[in-house]
Amino acid sequence: MSSDSEHGKFAPAKANTIPALWSAKNIPHSANFPDPYALIGDAYQRVPASDEWEIPTSSKTLPYLAHIKSLSTSWRTLHHLVDWMQVGTTPLRWNELKHHPVELEQRAKKTNITLIEYQPAKAPRTIPIQTSSALQETLQALSHEHWEAPPLRLFVVEDLSQQVIELLGSRFDIDPLFFREQIDDYVWHNTRDPWAMPPSLMSSMKYRQWFRMRNVRLRYFRSEKEFEQSRYEANTWNVLRRPDNDENHWHYQDGEGAIVSIMRTRTTVWIGKDSACGNGIVGIVLLDPTVSQGRPLWYDRSNWLPTPKMGTQTYPSIKSSVSWFEDIVQMTTAFPWFELTKGHEINAQVLAKPTIYTICAEWLVVCDYVKARLSQIEWELEMPRLFRSKGDAIDSSLKRLHTWRRQIPVFREMVTETLEHALPVAARLTASSPQSTMAPNSPLSYTAPSGLSDKIIINFENLDGFEDIVPDFRRVLAAVNELQERVDRLTSIVTSEISIEDSRRGLEENHNMARLTWLATIFIPLTFISGLYSMNESVAELRTTYGWYFLTAIPFTLIVMAIGWVAGGGSLKPWNKGNTTQKGMIGGRENKKAK
Repeated sequence: MSSDSEHGKFAPAKANTIPALWSAKNIPHSANFPDPYALIGDAYQRVPASDEWEIPTSSKTLPYLAHIKSLSTSWRTLHHLVDWMQVGTTPLRWNELKHHPVELEQRAKKTNITLIEYQPAKAPRTIPIQTSSALQETLQALSHEHWEAPPLRLFVVEDLSQQVIELLGSRFDIDPLFFREQIDDYVWHNTRDPWAMPPSLMSSMKYRQWFRMRNVRLRYFRSEKEFEQSRYEANTWNVLRRPDNDENHWHYQDGEGAIVSIMRTRTTVWIGKDSACGNGIVGIVLLDPTVSQGRPLWYDRSNWLPTPKMGTQTYPSIKSSVSWFEDIVQMTTAFPWFELTKGHEINAQVLAKPTIYTICAEWLVVCDYVKARLSQIEWELEMPRLFRSKGDAIDSSLKRLHTWRRQIPVFREMVTETLEHALPVAARLTASSPQSTMAPNSPLSYTAPSGLSDKIIINFENLDGFEDIVPDFRRVLAAVNELQERVDRLTSIVTSEISIEDSRRGLEENHNMARLTWLATIFIPLTFISGLYSMNESVAELRTTYGWYFLTAIPFTLIVMAIGWVAGGGSLKPWNKGNTTQKGMIGGRENKKAK
């Protein structure tokens, strides 16, 4: 294992980030990473190493972890969450982390949270929380006077840690599956994966107080070194995420060595009551971190907030593209407080809407990017002389298409899941209880809703309060379906062109062999005659032989060529017979004259 000084050059500059002690060369599921099943076992048998990270729990020290352990015997997928909390991150890192107790402690206590409190007739108040002890103090300080309206609060969490899960989970009695959904992200599972998560039943989802949304984030890197540093930085996160090279570099107009990364992202939202504070509404949004290396693609996602008018007295103070966490905190805080006179409705929907809008805006950027990459491939097919004459083979087009053949079905699954599952759940969880009064129309006359209904039954056709964002997600889904069709068409065209190119190369080789055959046809008779006359032992007697050589060799050669002409169908260039090479075909020649 490399020393700490060797890894120091990979340490990210971002604040609140654990330095990469060992992770620079040990990224889970990378080519150099050891066999994961040898490290932590599989779904059928645990290894002795799992006993090393076992933490004795009691109701006093870690009550929420003890609660999850008691549930894991019946909800077996919670075993992975138990292991994750005891290690402080994915158990795949335990083999190296156990030698670094300082990093283990840092990971267990890592905290980056912003508490947003909505107040009557005022802009929201934000409270940054950077340590686990500060989080504990904040939770203990939450209070409510009986004569006040029930509070409306939102915790926005970047990354996760043992202490964050323990404190939030025990304070609000949160379903452990809420945290289990966030700690890793896999599109599919091998048959032995101990972190496998089976799909949930629709009927059981009707009783949940949380929902998840999955999306993709893009990031532009000027060099491969910068991209590799981002992977090392992502390995310092507790949640298991990884930026991947999209393998679609277009050297004609992309910067030399530039890389665009794709990273799958999860956002999980919990909304419930705080029984200790007058049944006020509390929301928790779990977000993925952002690497400090690279930049958002283009100008990042669009700012979906309404553009202030000239007479607006208060402008939203938003510095976009800082990080996924900071952007959502800023958008949540600004929505829609900078237009106090317009009478925006203020209710529990503000806990989820800004996050959902931001995710949808990010999807639109992803669709535009994929469309640009596919258009580049189409351009190459349309003008092969312009591109492939410079050394770009058609095989590279097929290789770049393979990325989108694999990714786009995943994109479609993510967007469909948001439309069919996340939005209906969000509508149900943010709806006022039937007994509550009508929601106010302005923050100046703010009265928080009295709480959420205890009957958490979701109608998956009901999208009340979120109708405005549904057309945008449907637009994204339509764009993804269209991109899938383009990929399928382009794949057929590219594979056909590769087959045509292979056939043309084979035909060209046959042409070369035919030329060699005709050369042999000419010189073999000459060689035969010269060999016949060279059998004379006396060289001096060959003076009269030269004349006889040409008198016999030339007619004999003409006779052989005539036989070949008849056998070739009356043409001395049989390889050109029926040549229909068109202009613009790869490796072909332009016909100079029209036939």
